[in-house]
Amino acid sequence: MHKVLQRPRAGMTLVEVMVAVVILLVAVIGILYSYVKAIELNAIGQGAVIATHAVKNKIEQIKSCTFAQIVPTYDNTTFTVAGINGKGVVYIDNSNAQLLKVKVVVCWKLGNGRLIGEDKNLNGQVDAGEDTNGNGELDSYVQIITQIYG
Repeated sequence: MHKVLQRPRAGMTLVEVMVAVVILLVAVIGILYSYVKAIELNAIGQGAVIATHAVKNKIEQIKSCTFAQIVPTYDNTTFTVAGINGKGVVYIDNSNAQLLKVKVVVCWKLGNGRLIGEDKNLNGQVDAGEDTNGNGELDSYVQIITQIYG
């Protein structure tokens, strides 16, 4: 008898190719999503650095003022922050005549429209629906609270 040798199949079936493409597609989508999120986090970090610098400058400006002039000059005032689309606000609690509690807050909006902080319209005022924690003041990731003794 004569044996017929069968050649092994070369290549891949269509199903194998489709499974490999799906796996590759899932991996690429995951990598692209991570890349987009990294860009967004970088923008948040850059904005936070600018906002923190602005808050520190405002605190130093307030400290350079005489104690008696701090409340009338700075309480519930707003300021703009160069470098980001945002607004800062100063709150001063003068319930103790010798010790002022000063809170400086900056809220801003990223290029993709994401808002950092409670001030949705960036006007420096607490409007309806903005005060999510109910403290009567705007809050943000970038805020400094300090006390000034006079």
